[in-house]
Amino acid sequence: MRKKCRFAGLFLAGFSIFALVGCGNNEEPIIDPIENEFTVTFNTNGGSTVVSQIIEKGEKALEPTAPTKDGYKFGGWYVDKTFKTEFDFDTTITENTTLYANWETYTVAELIEMAADYVDQESTERFYTYVTIKEVSNPQYGEMTVYDETGEILVYGTRGSDGNTYYENLEDKPYAGDEILLYANLVTFNGTPEIKQGWIVEVHHNEAEFDVNDYVEKSISDARKEEKGAKVIVEGVVAQFTYNASQNATGFILIDDSSSIYVYDDQISQQVEKGNTVKIAAIRDNWILTDEVASAEQWGYSGCIQLTDAHLLSNDGKESAWDKAWVKESTVKELMDVNPKDKNITTEIYKVNALVKEKPGKGFTNFYFFDLDGVTGSYTYSQANGKDFEWLREFDGKICTVYLMVLNYKSANSGINARFLPIEVKDDGFVFDQNDGAQFALDYYVKDLLKQDVYYADPNLEVPTSVSNDLINLKDVRITYTSSDETVIKFNVKDNKTYMNVLDFKNKEVIVTAEAKYNGVTAKFEKKIKTQEFNPADYHDVKGAIDTQKESEVKVTGIVGPSLVNRDGFYLIDDTGVLAVLTTKETLSTLNLGDEVFLHGTRTQFGTKENKPENPGQSCLINAVIDGNRFGNNAYSTKTFTSDKTFDELRELDYKTDLTTEVYYIKAKAKIIENKYSSKVQLHNPDNDEEYISLYCSSKNQYSFMLDYVGQELTYAVAPCNWNTKDYYAFCALNVQLEDGTIINNTLNFDNN
Repeated sequence: MRKKCRFAGLFLAGFSIFALVGCGNNEEPIIDPIENEFTVTFNTNGGSTVVSQIIEKGEKALEPTAPTKDGYKFGGWYVDKTFKTEFDFDTTITENTTLYANWETYTVAELIEMAADYVDQESTERFYTYVTIKEVSNPQYGEMTVYDETGEILVYGTRGSDGNTYYENLEDKPYAGDEILLYANLVTFNGTPEIKQGWIVEVHHNEAEFDVNDYVEKSISDARKEEKGAKVIVEGVVAQFTYNASQNATGFILIDDSSSIYVYDDQISQQVEKGNTVKIAAIRDNWILTDEVASAEQWGYSGCIQLTDAHLLSNDGKESAWDKAWVKESTVKELMDVNPKDKNITTEIYKVNALVKEKPGKGFTNFYFFDLDGVTGSYTYSQANGKDFEWLREFDGKICTVYLMVLNYKSANSGINARFLPIEVKDDGFVFDQNDGAQFALDYYVKDLLKQDVYYADPNLEVPTSVSNDLINLKDVRITYTSSDETVIKFNVKDNKTYMNVLDFKNKEVIVTAEAKYNGVTAKFEKKIKTQEFNPADYHDVKGAIDTQKESEVKVTGIVGPSLVNRDGFYLIDDTGVLAVLTTKETLSTLNLGDEVFLHGTRTQFGTKENKPENPGQSCLINAVIDGNRFGNNAYSTKTFTSDKTFDELRELDYKTDLTTEVYYIKAKAKIIENKYSSKVQLHNPDNDEEYISLYCSSKNQYSFMLDYVGQELTYAVAPCNWNTKDYYAFCALNVQLEDGTIINNTLNFDNN
């Protein structure tokens, strides 16, 4: 049957009276119907007007053209204001009926599809979308990533509902996990769909569910002592922040009257400021970079002491000074000498006198804190290439009072290295107390030289008899040495230099005394030293160590050869072979090129991965410990070095075959390759400059021994290396032979000995 309806806007001449209703919902006037006729009214809820229809009893309404509404998509007609029941236009009309337009926001997937129409030029039309914040990556500019069940999209230039107030100035800022209604422009920039200038219309904060009663209130000192996973409540003053590469806060240092601790939380960090007194509920945690977990474990480092999964309970919003009364005085050297296996001092503040030093790199800047010797120290932990520490620049070259913490340790198979975070720095015009000069000379110039407990051979160790330090105006501290038994250990003078010599190895024990005098003050240091016979019969030659079953302990002897690059270690060499040895910086400090050593460690293939079973990685010995050192300036053997490879053959070596115990001689010209952030070294074929092999390094400075010979055709000894399990071989240069036959070795890891 044909539908019979009239549109209410075209009323009949017989009607003299009609009722007008409010136009706030964009409804057409309701007209008194004649008998057996009913009006269907369309409430568009702010959308464009849809004309009402007068329908004869038992007939059906016509589905009108969908209305439009700025920023929304039409979601159908409903019989109720709560949009529970959608109207079926196949329904006969038996009474006056009002239908309600439902408006839906756009999904992320729909926004991404529509953004394709706006390449490098943002849309003039805006669209509503209801999304959850995944991450606020730059609060200053409102840069964030949002998502729904259909996908995720970047948002730039986020503002408030007024379209003017930037994210950083919003009173009610949304954070990760919060749901927001955005009114947004679209653009595709550099091939990536984005939301441009998303206005935050609504915010629904989604605080993660937690029961505060599960948390126990503690002082920060007691919270530090808790086991990993403990739920604690702490209160303190925010004293310093850490930042990511975009210089957005990722965490902060919280301090009370007992201690300090690091709170890792990039969302709370955006809600607090320095000096705020805040109370948080959080999980006691220990953090180690994922790639460093295995190496940290072998050195007994349990990770940075911190709090995670934090909930902000209160914030006074005021600026208060943090309590310094509990802070212990120390030195940079003492902080670096702490073994984290024995005591984890991470994220606890110490007061030190330190030389602040800026060291610009290629594309980054490191800021160091050195002890008063000007040598012992480490760098600040930065994820922003040092830009987050530019405030230290005014202290460059000055000895300052520094409230300093070991934030974490960089862990590697060769050892661990403290990384600092300065909390506060003051230039107090430091002047060294000259009465401390004698003790200082012993602490910084003698004790480390005499740290070895047992000697198996004569070290012929040169010891200082005069110490000066221009940094602290120290001039000629006089040092003398005595031995309790000169038939065992004796200090001899030769060519105006003093040497410690061991004369007897029949299990003797001797007290060695160093006495320093300066400015009328005398200081003494005593060291108990044992001498002991050594039996090398249980030690393999290098070939025996290479052939040892993988992941097993092995004892091996050989000559300390050239330094490894990018690793703390050296090549151990004898007549039978060459093997890379990884050890600690501390152990390296006791060694020199040419020492005859007896050591033990784990024979392994470094870098092997389950997903690359065909790649053998790097043959080496890890966790090497020196059992005995016969010292001596011994020349290492080159018996197993070969010259049987051409340049092309070196370039085509099969990485699936382990060749990392081989050394090849090759004629080549060294070339430096520079770019914005780094430099590297290549060896080029003298007959074809386009052919080259890459040297394994992170900087050209790791091959400083060969930089004076760049561009010259010389003979290099190179070893294939595959520390990073690449699908090709890079090479480590062990030495370069000059035209007159002089051998220049890579002594990178021994240069400070």
